[in-house]
Amino acid sequence: MLRTRVLTAIAIAVVGLAAVFGLDQPWFPIVAAIVFLGLGGWEAACLGGLKATWLRLAAALMLLAIGAATWLGEVPIGWILAASCAVWLAALCWLGMFDRGHGDGRPQPLKLIMLALILLGAWHALIWLQAISPWYLVLVVIVIVAADTGAYFVGKAVGGRKLAPRISPGKTRSGAIGGLICAMLITALVAASVPASPFPPLQMGLLAAGLALVSIGGDLLISLFKRHAGMKDTSNVLPGHGGILDRFDSLCAAAPFFGLVVWLVG
Repeated sequence: MLRTRVLTAIAIAVVGLAAVFGLDQPWFPIVAAIVFLGLGGWEAACLGGLKATWLRLAAALMLLAIGAATWLGEVPIGWILAASCAVWLAALCWLGMFDRGHGDGRPQPLKLIMLALILLGAWHALIWLQAISPWYLVLVVIVIVAADTGAYFVGKAVGGRKLAPRISPGKTRSGAIGGLICAMLITALVAASVPASPFPPLQMGLLAAGLALVSIGGDLLISLFKRHAGMKDTSNVLPGHGGILDRFDSLCAAAPFFGLVVWLVG
C-alpha cells in the first residue's frame, strides 16, 4: 500500500509539473478542466447524493459546460475569486454541524451546488495563476505539502487533543500548529529562491500560514462530506490516494484565496 501510494505521488508530481510548466493556453485550462471539473465533478456528484451513473455523468458534463461558459465569457477573475472565497467561508461553517447533511441516499441540492461552486472557483484560480507564472502554482503546492508534512510528523511526535475527532480522528491540534509553522518557514525559504514570487519571503511566509489554515479546513470539509455519504474515498482514480477530491481538496481550498490576494495586490 505504501509503495503504491509513493509511486502514485511521484507520478502526480511529474505529470503535474509537466502540465504546469509545459502547457500554454488553452491546453492547461482544458487539462485542468478535465481533472477538476470532469473527474472532480463526478466525485462531487456522488458526495452530493447522486448515485446513478448517468446522473453523475450529467453533473460532470454540466460543470464542464459552466466552466467553459464562464471562461470563454471572460467573467472578471476578481469576481470569481471573491465569490469562491465567500463560498468556502460559508462551507466551512458546516464543520460545526456534523449531523446536518446526511442524505439517507437522497440527492442534496445545497451540497451539490456548494461543491460545484468550489470546483469552479478552484479551476479558475489555478488557470489564472498558471497564466501569470507557473511558479505561483508551485508556491501554493509547497504551502500544502509543507503543512501536511509538518502536521503529520508533529502530530505523531507530540500527539495531544484531536482537532476534529468526529470528522478526522487522526488529526491533532498540535499537528495543525506544527503544519502552520512548517508551511510558514518552508514557503518563505522557497519564495526567496524561486524565479518568480508575488511577495517577499517574509510576507509569503505569513500568507502561507493563512493558506495552510484554509487548506486544513478544505481537507476537513471533504472528509465530513465523505462521512455523510458513508465513503472512505471519493473514487479510486489515484491508486493509494483515492480520488481527485481526496488528493486535491486542500489545493481547491487554498488556490482561490491565494489568487484573491494576488489580484487585490495587483
